[in-house]
Amino acid sequence: MGKLSSAVHEKGNKIARAILEQLKATSIQYAVMYKGEIILSDNAGIYDKRGLRSLDKDVLYGVGSVSKVYVTAAAMLLVDKGQLDIDKPYNHYVPEFKMADGRYVKITSRMLMNHSSGIYGTHFKNSFLLEDTDTSNLDSLLDNLSTCKLKHEPGMFSEYCNDGFQLLELLVERISGMKYNEYLSKFFFEPLGISNTKTANDYYDRTKHARFYMPVCDGAQPVETTNLLGTGGIISTAEDMCRFGQVLMGKKILSEASAKTMAQKEYLNGMWHRDPAEDNLFAYGLGWDQVHVPPFNKLGIQALCKGGDTMHYHASLICIPEHDLVAASASSGAASFLNYMLVIELLLEALKENGIINEFPAPRTFTPPTKVDMPDELLKYQGIYGSSGKFLNIEIKDGEFVLPAMLSLIPEQKYVYAGDGKFVSPDGTVSAFFAEERNGLTFLQTDAALSFPEIGTVLWKAFGHQKLDPNPIDGRTAAAWENRRGKTYLLCDDKYTSPRYMSASPVSHIELSVNSIGYAFGGCRIADENYAENVLYFRDVIDFRLRAADGVEYLDARGNAHIREDFIPKLKADETTVTIAENGYVQYFKIDGDAVGKTITVQLPKASAFAAYNEKGEYKNLSTITGNNTVELANNDLIAFIGSPGAEFKITLQ
Repeated sequence: MGKLSSAVHEKGNKIARAILEQLKATSIQYAVMYKGEIILSDNAGIYDKRGLRSLDKDVLYGVGSVSKVYVTAAAMLLVDKGQLDIDKPYNHYVPEFKMADGRYVKITSRMLMNHSSGIYGTHFKNSFLLEDTDTSNLDSLLDNLSTCKLKHEPGMFSEYCNDGFQLLELLVERISGMKYNEYLSKFFFEPLGISNTKTANDYYDRTKHARFYMPVCDGAQPVETTNLLGTGGIISTAEDMCRFGQVLMGKKILSEASAKTMAQKEYLNGMWHRDPAEDNLFAYGLGWDQVHVPPFNKLGIQALCKGGDTMHYHASLICIPEHDLVAASASSGAASFLNYMLVIELLLEALKENGIINEFPAPRTFTPPTKVDMPDELLKYQGIYGSSGKFLNIEIKDGEFVLPAMLSLIPEQKYVYAGDGKFVSPDGTVSAFFAEERNGLTFLQTDAALSFPEIGTVLWKAFGHQKLDPNPIDGRTAAAWENRRGKTYLLCDDKYTSPRYMSASPVSHIELSVNSIGYAFGGCRIADENYAENVLYFRDVIDFRLRAADGVEYLDARGNAHIREDFIPKLKADETTVTIAENGYVQYFKIDGDAVGKTITVQLPKASAFAAYNEKGEYKNLSTITGNNTVELANNDLIAFIGSPGAEFKITLQ
């Protein structure tokens, strides 16, 4: 297989330009490798708006969760060395690992790799920062997990879990006696001749990072630092990702046996979605998102895929081991599933152009559903369902029900019964059906085809909603939670370099149906006046604890503290100094009265930031990004002072 033709280059560039245009992204980079040789390498977009340099193959991108196959490979190399058994309990190797759920002793490294451990999901605190290599997220992980429960029996079900790969990073360090980044460099990058793959903990030229722009800001963002190395902290290029793909196919460094172990259908070890998982974006192996990527599976070819997203960057890597073929793409802006669609098209063209396949599989087509009579037995599935942060009351009338918008891509719409237990959207691209699983739970599964003009279609299946059993609570507990209905809680303890302050978010909107079912936050069973415990099997679920301190109510969730907006004071017109309290929490102020219409100027202490939001919670300013410490204040604005305990901000209002 030689260099790919100009027609393939042109097709790749056309798809890349469509991604940039439709998603308002800044740049995209992509490459294809065959038997160790790069046969296509290209890019589209701009490096920066000031024209300081051009895009090239050496521009760096965060690859996000593609990093998970790196840490999985690192662990599997320990298997090859006889130092790790992935089916032994994890705490055999890391005895400090404990959880507030006795079942944690059953968790194995395999379960961390295939997302079936039952660990809730992600501790985000200080995980994404701007030009800041803080290691506190990993340093505090074991302490944070020690207070957490499991959402299900280990091994029962695979659902995406970032914390598991942080634990694998710790495992690699513990067994090898080396820092994770040094282990990768010594045993993988140096032997492969990879020079453009780094982590936040490495020294390298940060100016090589692809620039990232947001519509609400004039200039490029500071370089994003992903401090979750095992989970999402690899920084690389499309060509280097391809070179690492040789490891994942067992062609270099990692044994063929370990590479094949990673490529097994791990998702089938537990309960899984109805209908062929081969047509799903997720069908887990070890580290891999998908171990039989469509449409290659229709051609009798096994393809392995991993996608990844940070706040700024996105990437996809696909390997075809039997043909020693690998392709990768990374972008600044967009979304990883779009990189995925680009990579699929490049690989199909490479296979066809070199005679491995004769033609592409016909794309799936969709037609509007024909409504048929619904069996009355399906009415038993009516009721309250939970999802992450939201409730859904499913009422089936005349074989129809309405589902809210999903994934920001599927609109709220009516679904009609079309037979075989399925309810289908008006255009036929989305279907939903009820699934009773062996754990006794009932889910509403959603299957969707997400299409983008000139780019492609991606297939997504998920248990989108879970049926909730009634949870009776006493009147006092109900009253306490009813008082919180619709209240907003604002992040108050991420570091000043966190880009999460680009909005007044993450905010938690409490949505309750307390008087009828006794749940909060979409799927947390209310236990008492200040605690609600998750019952959902979904990704990144949370237990919520409310507490009072110094007359203020705080919400603790996923390792972060949030302040209830009701308790935020108003800025006094004669305020001259703001000091961060001993707890280090962000000091928020609301704007009204005499402060409205005035301009605030803030003298920032060392290692601090100043932020401002409008009455809708939308971003107005974050000093770490804009360098601006002066803002005109409007009615109901919210301002924030972010710094270390004792940090003193001098302010003037004019």
